[in-house]
Amino acid sequence: MRLNVVAIGGKHQLPHFIPLVMKLHERGLVKPKIFVPDREHREFIEMLATRLKLPVPPIVIMKLPYAIERWVRGKRFRLLWWARKLRDADALLSAERTSTILTRLPGKCPRFLHIPHGAGDGAKGFEPRLKRFDEILTAGEKDRQRVVMMGLCPDTRVHAVGGVKVATLTSTVEPERRFSNSLPTVFYNPHFSERLGTFHQVADRLIDEIERDPRYNLVLAPHIRLAEKLDAAVRKRMESRSCERVIVDFGSDLSCDMTYARTSDLYIGDVSSQVYEFIMRPRPCLFLRQGDTDWLGNPDYAMWKFGPVIGLDAPLIPAIDDAIRTFPAYRAEQETGSAHAFAGDRLAPDQLDKIAIAVESILANVTQPSGR
Repeated sequence: MRLNVVAIGGKHQLPHFIPLVMKLHERGLVKPKIFVPDREHREFIEMLATRLKLPVPPIVIMKLPYAIERWVRGKRFRLLWWARKLRDADALLSAERTSTILTRLPGKCPRFLHIPHGAGDGAKGFEPRLKRFDEILTAGEKDRQRVVMMGLCPDTRVHAVGGVKVATLTSTVEPERRFSNSLPTVFYNPHFSERLGTFHQVADRLIDEIERDPRYNLVLAPHIRLAEKLDAAVRKRMESRSCERVIVDFGSDLSCDMTYARTSDLYIGDVSSQVYEFIMRPRPCLFLRQGDTDWLGNPDYAMWKFGPVIGLDAPLIPAIDDAIRTFPAYRAEQETGSAHAFAGDRLAPDQLDKIAIAVESILANVTQPSGR
């Protein structure tokens, strides 16, 4: 079975589904081919394969003619230019939604599978374009139930197969802590959304407070897409604030591969899905609320049950201290939330194999022409 994999959403998305593609390639029942927009994506995939000791499937860089490449930005034109070759397969797989444009073009489109990147709660993750996919493979029951409840895909075509990114944890060595001292590390991971994210209001003040308090290290690693929108002068100024106890990272590989989530001791965030990767091993969390957000009982903010929630004007160091002190009250909520977000035995050595077997079974039943 030929599976064409559309991998154009940014390198931060790749760990959420490409290890599965590598495992399918290794098992041999599926013949995947990965389509990427540039050399950077290809090199990141090759790095992942080396780290996970998995084979690299064929990779195609979706080049455009030079005159077009210079002037055209964004994913849509590249998808249209490559549509015929992308759709020349038994099935398609993607982790982003712009590629649903392939289902709207004249002619036959193969059955299209979707693996959402991340296990976050935001409404943006549950939007109408999901209806364009034939099968949706969620990390866990939390997202499967919400997709079905919102009428975005029939129950029989939404499958909680497990989290691909977290399934790779047992295939990698525990990363080294990023600081030479033994102080606890705070991981601040704001979202890129201007409406929901807190970077512009909090980042400088948090660094100031950490610098004045000798008890903590700080990793400031926003969602990688924040850097795309950030003024170059602001980025340069913020990066210059890295020092002995502060790391500012706007998009290195470490910000994509769970290194910071695995090696930090306390999480500060707003609505980023990385908190679910952090609570795989329960630890203190602290959430920052924009304005008077009405979050209690709102599924868009389900993650805010994992720790205290404070306003943007609250002093940060006392709030960090409080999050550590009150953590025992939130541990059970984190354990329940993690189990609901990720199906299966998340840390079993063969979890990635189990996900691959489930996807092979799904693929075996979706080769009929789409009824879309």
